[in-house]
Amino acid sequence: MPKVKQHKHKKLFKKKAEPSVRFRCASCNSEEMIPKEVVDFFDIMDGGDPSVPPRFDCKFCFNGKIEPIHYIGHDGIVYES
Repeated sequence: MPKVKQHKHKKLFKKKAEPSVRFRCASCNSEEMIPKEVVDFFDIMDGGDPSVPPRFDCKFCFNGKIEPIHYIGHDGIVYES
């Protein structure tokens, strides 16, 4: 019996790029991309001063804070560094 060549059908989708926000550390200047939905969540949950942009601990130097290079908050405030 002859071998039957089976074709595997692969879906050729281009995965939509998840929007991200670029952050930079003030101490070591390293950069990191964080998904926008994560930044939005923490921006909404933060009850602090709205004039301060969302910040996270730097995972490279451990003593710095990363801030968004450009981010429009849920309340329309534009943060740029």
